[in-house]
Amino acid sequence: MRLRILANLGFLLQSCGLLLIIPFLVGLYYNERGGMIAVSLGCIGFLVAGFLLNALCEKRELDYKSSCLLILLAFIVMSLIGAIPYIYLDPFQSIGPVERVANSVFESVSGFTTTGFTLIPEEAVLPQSFALFRSMTEFIGGVGVVFILLAFFQSEHALNSLGSALGIESVEVNVKRSFAMVLAVYGIYVLAFTVPIFFLGFPDVVKAVTLAIDTLTGGFSPSRAVFEATIGLPLRVVLLFLMLLGSLNFKFNYHLLKGNVRKAVNEEARLYIVIIVAGSLLVALISGLNLFDSIFHVISMASATGFDYVGIPTLYDPAKTVLIVVMLVGGCAASMAGGMKVVNILWSALGIRENVRGVLTTDGVISQRPKADGKKALKWNMAISSVLLFLVTLLVLSLVFSTSGVSFGDSLFEVGSALTTNGISMGATSLSLPTFYKFVLMTAMIIGKVEITIVLVSIYLGKPILAEVARAASSRLRVFIKGIMIG
Repeated sequence: MRLRILANLGFLLQSCGLLLIIPFLVGLYYNERGGMIAVSLGCIGFLVAGFLLNALCEKRELDYKSSCLLILLAFIVMSLIGAIPYIYLDPFQSIGPVERVANSVFESVSGFTTTGFTLIPEEAVLPQSFALFRSMTEFIGGVGVVFILLAFFQSEHALNSLGSALGIESVEVNVKRSFAMVLAVYGIYVLAFTVPIFFLGFPDVVKAVTLAIDTLTGGFSPSRAVFEATIGLPLRVVLLFLMLLGSLNFKFNYHLLKGNVRKAVNEEARLYIVIIVAGSLLVALISGLNLFDSIFHVISMASATGFDYVGIPTLYDPAKTVLIVVMLVGGCAASMAGGMKVVNILWSALGIRENVRGVLTTDGVISQRPKADGKKALKWNMAISSVLLFLVTLLVLSLVFSTSGVSFGDSLFEVGSALTTNGISMGATSLSLPTFYKFVLMTAMIIGKVEITIVLVSIYLGKPILAEVARAASSRLRVFIKGIMIG
């Protein structure tokens, strides 16, 4: 029975609905009628959908394949339901119902995937409750309510399978506890960094929390004007460290908070720091920016935060190229960052080196060749496949996007920004962008968040699974309705 996928999706949606009570209460406190109604519609949508799925379906543990499909469905369904508040409030001032829905879904996808692309005009004044709602979607998507679901409702075996799919290494024997700790770590970060943000430029608790979430998850970013007016050097230093923590993997942050720095700084983390340092020095030398601004923007690009107060699209081409490469590489596996991931680059390099050594050994150039075990070979092959699939996806979607009239170079940047969940735009992503191309960027954002290998597994398995789900759900629905009528 594949109804277990829908049952677990139901728990996930209910969790989203419960978390969205927080911005609703903020709207109630500030007496923001429009924002409160908008958020409540989304909250009710999540709770009702989650209740129905739980009522119609049975909860059972998931295998690896079902977990992949669950993750993809989760981000699609969450984005669709999360669009309801945008449709109601329409901060875009859309010219028609089709544009209103398309803009709302785009904004919702951008939030849940932590990309940060926005179609809302800069001059639009959003209710505080609605601004917090947008940040909560980033928190849900970034930290992953999927992890909440799996941490408390799944078996050890299923958790290990899904953990492997996401590139997560278990930090303890008790995997459920590990996933629960992930949520605790990021909750602590949001609360801890809200304090300096509050005192260094944002003397409003809601705005301080919103900025902390935006920085940690790499979502919606303050405009360049806001940066220059309200975010001084001390606060920029605070944001820099929060971006860095968000782009390092769960395992690093877990051991860091436990005080075990040696375990925290693993091979992937060391390589990531090397990339940050090398990229920052190159950008400083090429662009003429001071070292701090270079470090800040390199980390912003690598972490997919998308903060930009120097105007990255206007930089000298070589400096911009370095930043684009850093953006495509991204951060560590199972972090808030997008991109190809440092661990995939590392394992790809090792795999290519091993293959070259194999060729040289065959030709007699090298007398001895160390043998790689099966697990390492599998990791190398998966990493190389992941990098190649990422690059092919970037190329194909960029070619499609370039038919909008944008140059291929700008299309690469725009699609790359979506695929890495970065959110910095060359100016092409706007309300005037045709609806079809908004969906191209939405596709890139979801692929970038879920990762292409999981998408391919889901597509391959999705048709027969969804057909079985539809048949079983239809049968359960008839029984459910019949029971209500008899009752």
